[in-house]
Order: sequence, then structure tokens, then C-alpha cells
Amino acid sequence: MELTSAFLYSMRFIQKIDLPEIIKQNISKLRLVPAAYRPGRFVKKVVQEPSNWREKVLIEYVRRIRETDDPDYDQMFAIFNKVAKANLDALSQDAISILKRRDKEFRLRVTTLLFDKAIKGSFYAGIMSELAVKLNNVIPEISEDLGTQATMFGTLYDMSDTLVFPRANEEGFEDKIIAWSKQKDVRRGYSRFLTYLYSAELVPGKILHESMQKVLSDLDDTVIQSKTEKSEENVTQYADFLFEIAKLLPKTAVELRGLIQTRVDSVLKRPRTELPSLNTRSRFKLEDTYKCVQAS
Repeated sequence: MELTSAFLYSMRFIQKIDLPEIIKQNISKLRLVPAAYRPGRFVKKVVQEPSNWREKVLIEYVRRIRETDDPDYDQMFAIFNKVAKANLDALSQDAISILKRRDKEFRLRVTTLLFDKAIKGSFYAGIMSELAVKLNNVIPEISEDLGTQATMFGTLYDMSDTLVFPRANEEGFEDKIIAWSKQKDVRRGYSRFLTYLYSAELVPGKILHESMQKVLSDLDDTVIQSKTEKSEENVTQYADFLFEIAKLLPKTAVELRGLIQTRVDSVLKRPRTELPSLNTRSRFKLEDTYKCVQAS
């Protein structure tokens, strides 16, 4: 039988099956008139800001670090280039005035510039950390920006591979010298700036601790490797990194100082024959590091 609309309509007039009384009672309780119309309420959805919003834009900000396409950014650029002990107070106030009238994205771009300036010349690390303290006293989000950049350092500055001093007959010798030198300076600058930030309580000790632990573990693994140009260069840079931290760690950082002392001492006590990638320069640097963190 074909199921048509006419057939379905005709079913209205056939004899109905008598329903049980309990079902009839339940049906009688149902609403017999349409419900009153009530327009729907449109609730504005609150979009929570993701905690990792900084991570999503920092790589782009580092890539564009030298682009001066914004007058306020140009002015911040000039402030960072001119800042010194003598004018720190005045220039920090100028910087705060600019930051206060701009949004969080601009602030993060500025702190990215500050971080970059501090690590690309180790002699800038101290003054830039003092400037960061003054900015953070008024704008507390500054420390959060810097903390995120510190944890992303290896990603933002591509530290996955250590460059070695090139041979004189290599193609692009001069460019490779520059790249090698820059990488060493950036790593040294980062170790200094991170320690200054920790000492000023702008980044938690956990960030510095994790950086030190990674370097100390890499040092343990690398000194016992067969000697190559890269293994020696890695050990040299690990030693430099630890020495820069050891020089600047406050006496109150007992746990961090003790960590360096214990781990470096364990390397230095091993027979030289077991450490083929630890050259004389790196050994002296580790000995100086040990002396810096020895309990006075």
C-alpha cells in the first residue's frame, strides 16, 4: 500500500483503540493551549584570553625586532639605545609614558626588544635589567612577558645547534666567523640577563634552575664524548654559561649555588682520560666557576 498524505489524513476518522485509564489521565494533565511566546535571551559569550597568547606572537616579534614601522616603537628603540646609569630614571619614565597609552601587544613587542638588546651584548644585561625593574614597578605584566621569553629562549633564537669556529679555507669563512661569534655572545648574554632577572625577582627561580640543570646535564654528557670540534665547542660554551651565572648569583641563592658547586666538582674530580672533550680552557673556566659558588 502506498503511504500517501490522503491515506494518513483518512486515519483520523477510523475507530480509535480504547486506551487504558491511566494513560488517559496522564494525557489530560498535559498543557492544552500553546505556551506563551518568550523571546530568547542572547547572552554575550565571554572569551577568555588564552594563557599562552604571548607564545603565539613572540616568534613573529623576534623576527620583526628591527622593523621600525611605529613612531612609539621607534621612540622605545631610541630609549633602549641611549639608556645608561646617568639617565636611567628619566628614560624609564619616558618609556612608561609610552607603554601606558598602548595595548598589551605593543608592550610585549617592546619587552621583546628589551630582551633582545640585553642578550645580544652581555654588557647591556645589567642596565637593561635595571630598566626592566623600573618598568615592572608600574606595569607588572612586564615580568610575565620576560618570563615567557626566558622559557622560549632556545626556540626564539634557534639554539638547537652549536656553531664551531670555521676553517680558514671554508667557503663563507668570514660570515661563519660572525655567526659563531654572535651565537656565543647571545648565549653568554642570556645567562647574564637571566641571572640579573632572577636576582631582581622578575623571573622565578624555577626558570633559572631549569636552564642550569639542562646545561649541567649536557655538560656531563658531552665531556665524555670522543673529542671533536663540535664537542669541544659545546663544552666551552657550557662552561662559559655556568661561569657567567656563578659570578652574578647572590649569596642568598644557596640552592642554586650548591647545585653548580656539586655538579661542577663531580666533573673536575674525574680522571682527565675520561673527559676527552674537556680542553684546558674549559677546565680552567669550570674551576673558576667552582670558586665563585664556594661557600665563603
